[in-house]
Amino acid sequence: ELGVVCEEIRNTLKSNMMNTFPKGDLLSLRFSQGEYSLTGGESIRYWKPCRVVGILLDQELDMLSFFDVEEKCLLKSLSHEFSGNMYPFFNPGSDDKWLGVRPV
Repeated sequence: ELGVVCEEIRNTLKSNMMNTFPKGDLLSLRFSQGEYSLTGGESIRYWKPCRVVGILLDQELDMLSFFDVEEKCLLKSLSHEFSGNMYPFFNPGSDDKWLGVRPV
């Protein structure tokens, strides 16, 4: 799972003082059991697992986009009214698979 979070959620996650996931601006794409889904559970129809997922956050246009970098195609764009600072969010899961971050 990867995406962006607002500063409030980032600070809560960093403090590790939570019993439930905080409410707020968290926008993410998750790959689980062979399927992609967005925050909130909306399924994304895509024909294969991406080896490299790109994220573009355009705060001027209030748009977050996820791409299959190798195939050079859009997975999904989300419109969202962003306020304040936004930060990267990564959750590699518990399957012991490697997660890397590449520069643009």
